Parts: sequence; C-alpha cells; structure tokens
Amino acid sequence: GEIQIGLRGTLNPFVKNDASCISYGAQIRLKVARRINTEFFMDYFPSINKLNSTRNDIRLGAIALYYPLHEIYTGKECTPYFSLGASATNTSLSNPYITEINRWSLGLIVGAGLLLHINPKVDFGFVSQYLGQIGSTLKYTSTQTSDVREVSSSAAVSKTFYEGQLLFSMSLNYTLGDLW
Repeated sequence: GEIQIGLRGTLNPFVKNDASCISYGAQIRLKVARRINTEFFMDYFPSINKLNSTRNDIRLGAIALYYPLHEIYTGKECTPYFSLGASATNTSLSNPYITEINRWSLGLIVGAGLLLHINPKVDFGFVSQYLGQIGSTLKYTSTQTSDVREVSSSAAVSKTFYEGQLLFSMSLNYTLGDLW
C-alpha cells in the first residue's frame, strides 16, 4: 500500500506531424504487491508548428510495473523493472484562423526501466517504452492569397491510423507513506 508522487519528463525523438518531442507531467504510484507497482500518469506535449498553429497533446495512462529481481527498495542501489499498460491521448490543434479541432487515440505501452534509489523515500526513474496507438487522422492545410494567409482545417474521423512511438522518460519520485 505504499504511495509515491513524482514529476516526469518524456522524450519522443522520432516525432511526426509537428508534434513536440519533449513533454512534462506528473505521476502517482501505488504499490499493490511485493514486486508489483501501479503508475498513473499525465504527460503534456506542447508545440507550435510551421503554420503558426498550436498543437497540444495530453496523454493519460495507467501502467503496471513488475520488479523481477527484488522488491522496490530493499537496501539495493537500483531496481530494474518491466512495464505494461494503456494510455489515451487527446490531440488538439488551433490557430488564429480556425476553430480548434480534437481527436482521441488509444495506446498500449510496453517497456523496461530502472529505479535509482537516493534514499528509502526518493528515487530517480529511467524507462524506455514503446507506445503503439490507434486513432483518427487529424489533417490541416494552409493556403496563401496575396499577403493574407488563409488556413482551413479538417479532421477525418473515419480514417484510422496506427502509430508507433519510442519514448524515453525520466522521473523523480517521493514516497508519501503506506496506505495499508
């Protein structure tokens, strides 16, 4: 029943569609068994693309962490783990010329990580994860007439896509205490 809170940052080095490659967010971990932890997180990916449009991605997720070698803190300096979970991402696109358009995508996350223990209450986390997600296509176009830029947008809800992303996350976590 141990509970932790943490701050996190994620790097997505292979971005598409003018998305941001760096996010920041927060997480809560709840230890449910000796070698199993759960993690609930939120990441925010802000970006501005070449059309002066603002694209914001907010990812919410839940992950199970499994520690194969030993419990999370047993006097060891580090604890390796495997992770498996799911996420939902909301992507919104807006600029001064168009109304905001949104889409949701769902994903499956699998990864491996390492916790470096500073002391029994504080740890740094490093994880590499693969995120496969499915959602609707979000398209936008730009046309320019004379000195005025006219921008039109559309969201194709019927066309679905699959996208794979390789993510690298770092986190700083603090143990609040035991719930049970």
